[in-house]
Order: sequence, then structure tokens, then C-alpha cells
Amino acid sequence: MKRRWQLFWVLEIALLMVLGYQIVQNTASLIGVLTGACALLLGIKGHFWRAFWLTLGTILMVVGVFLIPTIWIILFVALIGALFAMSGKQGGRLPWLQKQYWAVRTKAPVPKAGCTTHHAWFGDEHIGGQTFEWDDINMTLIAGDTIIDLGNTLLPPGDSTIVVRKGLGKTRILIPVGVGVMVDHATLAGTLTINGTEHSLHNEAVKHYSDDYDTAARRVHILTNVIVGDLEVLSV
Repeated sequence: MKRRWQLFWVLEIALLMVLGYQIVQNTASLIGVLTGACALLLGIKGHFWRAFWLTLGTILMVVGVFLIPTIWIILFVALIGALFAMSGKQGGRLPWLQKQYWAVRTKAPVPKAGCTTHHAWFGDEHIGGQTFEWDDINMTLIAGDTIIDLGNTLLPPGDSTIVVRKGLGKTRILIPVGVGVMVDHATLAGTLTINGTEHSLHNEAVKHYSDDYDTAARRVHILTNVIVGDLEVLSV
């Protein structure tokens, strides 16, 4: 959590620096900000038409700043940070802070006819309450924590695939011992943890193979793309 707040403040400061540079480069915005600052100064220091100068200065500065599109990105990032802060006080009730848990149990194969699976936008979905035939997992999520538990699953011989695309949040995948694993993970910021070994990533992609990948009768390919978040792969 501390690392996320550090990333938040670094991003906000960087965006503010970009905003300042763009204001200087934009003549209309610069005139508005400077004129507004002068009007505010007159309102604070002066004793006549004080309310007028303060109001005029505020309006000119707001208009000058909002001429730059970067301010909307700054406000959006600030909103996300405020929602995370509120979630800590409210017990983590925001939808993307809820857990998404997959506990896969298999049954005998049936003739294939194709299917369509609906996934939640956020990590508030519980899957695994019923027995179903193993099928590759392909999911997209805006934000939230996801747990995929294959610990009690008898995977079919050969290769199986898990694909996860996510905006924000942590993903944890539990793999049965004896199953070969290939992890192909890409993220802008986060950590990759494989059986306790942690790697910090910054706009990087990592491909990892387990020691028994070439000899294992059953193998799982894990393909993940996350904007900001952690991935943990653990043998159980």
C-alpha cells in the first residue's frame, strides 16, 4: 500500500510539472493565470472592491488553468487516490477492492459446442460454486484483486492457458505441485512473485519457465497484462 501511495504522489507531482510547463507555453492560459494572480493580490492586500478582485482573480486563474487538458488528468488521478483513501476508512467496500475468487473443480469432458462467459467489471465475482469441465481462462477486469485456485484441480494432459488483462489490482494464481508453469507477465508498475521470489517491474515484460516445464505431463501458460498491480504465482 505504501508503494502505491508513493507512485500516486510521484505521478501527481510529474503531472503538475507538465501542467506548469504547458501554462507557460500557452499564451492565453499564461495571461489568465498572471492576471488572476494580480487580481487576487489586489484583493488580499487592498481595501477597496476586495470581494470583486478576489472573485475576478479566482475566475481568471481557474479559466487559465482549465484551458490546459492536463488538469483533467490530474483531477482524475486525485479522484482515484481519494476513493482509495475512503475505502481504507470504510473497510474496503469499494467494488474494485473486493476479491474475485476462482476455485476450479472439474468433471468429465462433454462434447464441445462453444460458450460465452460474462465477467464482472470489478473484482466482486465468485466463481467455483459448481463443478464444471476445465476450460482455459480468459478474463478482462478494470480493477480488483483476483485469486485463481487450481490446487484441487486435475488438469488435462498437455497445455492449459490462463489469460488475465487488468487495469489495477493484485492477481494470485495457485498451481498444483508437479504442473509445469510458463509465466509471461507485463506491467507498467508492480511486482512479480513466483514461489516466494519477488521481482520489481517498471514498464517491463518478464517470461519465466519452471524447472520442470519441459518434462511435466501437464503445463499451464499464464499470460497477464496489468497496468498497475502485482502478480503472484504459487505452487500448492
